[in-house]
Amino acid sequence: MAKPIGADKKRSTANLPLALGAELTDRRTNRGWTQQQLADKLGYDISYIGQVERGEKSPTFRTMMSLAEVFEIKVSQLVSAAEKRVKRT
Repeated sequence: MAKPIGADKKRSTANLPLALGAELTDRRTNRGWTQQQLADKLGYDISYIGQVERGEKSPTFRTMMSLAEVFEIKVSQLVSAAEKRVKRT
């Protein structure tokens, strides 16, 4: 089986969008999903998933609800996990 895309990426967590992207990448790869598989589950384009994971785009609340649902957690848990990743300087 091919290694999921992003499984070996060390993502920056300098701010909340980057930290959220890192959290999403980790959750996705821990399930063995590719970006394409996550995009298919959500009904989004793979390029959008990549942009969110890289912190280039901020997801809407509706997208956050969909992400939380697919990962079987609450939106607040997703945000909290991302907040814990932010590196304070």
